[in-house]
Amino acid sequence: MQQLSATRGRWIVTLGAIIIVGSALVQWWTIGGGPNELPAQSGVGISDGRVFVMFLACIATLLLVTLPFASETPIPLDNPVAYLGLFAVALGTYVWRVAILAQAAMVPWPPTRGIGMWLAAVGLGLLARGVFELFEERRRRLY
Repeated sequence: MQQLSATRGRWIVTLGAIIIVGSALVQWWTIGGGPNELPAQSGVGISDGRVFVMFLACIATLLLVTLPFASETPIPLDNPVAYLGLFAVALGTYVWRVAILAQAAMVPWPPTRGIGMWLAAVGLGLLARGVFELFEERRRRLY
């Protein structure tokens, strides 16, 4: 079996994807519930289709990270461009969801009583850095 080691880029990509998956499962916004307010209403990230697509893109990223370890031969799909594509899907759906939240009259902006949106932003930052590291590792190998 081919001897592989997890590179720095793969570790960062993995951490970012795990954070994003976790962020999709927690609250993204909450309104009401305080004194002299209506009953609390909140929204979990994965209940929205855009965040669900972001969740699926990160699950696919985690599967892509583990793919080379399950094979004896190099996998053509294990390429920084594939990671970049999954990152673009996750970032696009995140921006779309945040834009919808910003336009919604019922959710105060920025949402301060929901941690999911902020965790997803941190995860996307890590994912971007990890993809950059993968491209740098590839460049160093080629030259």
